[in-house]
Amino acid sequence: MSKRLCVYCSSSNILEDKYREAAKDFAEAASLLGYTIVCGGSIMGLMGVIIDVMVERGSTVEGYIPGFMEDMEIQHPSIKNLGVVDTMSKRKELLRENTDAVIAFPGGLGTIEEFLETFTLKRLGQYDGSVILFNQDGYYNKLIELLDHFAENKFLNSNYRDALIVVNSVEELLECVRSSKREIIEAKHYLPE
Repeated sequence: MSKRLCVYCSSSNILEDKYREAAKDFAEAASLLGYTIVCGGSIMGLMGVIIDVMVERGSTVEGYIPGFMEDMEIQHPSIKNLGVVDTMSKRKELLRENTDAVIAFPGGLGTIEEFLETFTLKRLGQYDGSVILFNQDGYYNKLIELLDHFAENKFLNSNYRDALIVVNSVEELLECVRSSKREIIEAKHYLPE
């Protein structure tokens, strides 16, 4: 079954090889499975790795980049479906639109910001796809600890994990995507206990 997957990930070119390898393995499998990848459209970092693999294999990749980034000339030259938008907000909205899942690969502030917005929308009943955190080699352990800290101190409902899927390997990620189903969580999920 074909799926549309939004991928948030690092745009850094100075990462350890293990992160590039995981991105490559994921993209190879996604391509074989006929998945469409929707991403930020950059030639940089993990995003560039994923786009390279998907394009080389003739798979569908869609990208969205704000105009000011286009001026920086970081857009991937091989993406045929690259939309240029006015704002980062519009970019994030289009990245998520009609996707079966969003996947946060290891990344920095931009990745975290995109992930947290989508995770919040999921918990508010405004996004029906799966929200997946790829915790490669424990990369997001500190973030998960922070969310637990919020819940322990009653700033976050302890059921927050009901709306979040955490995986630790590419194999787990692919299985999770394969079995994912779109569903809306009632907004009451967001309310304090």
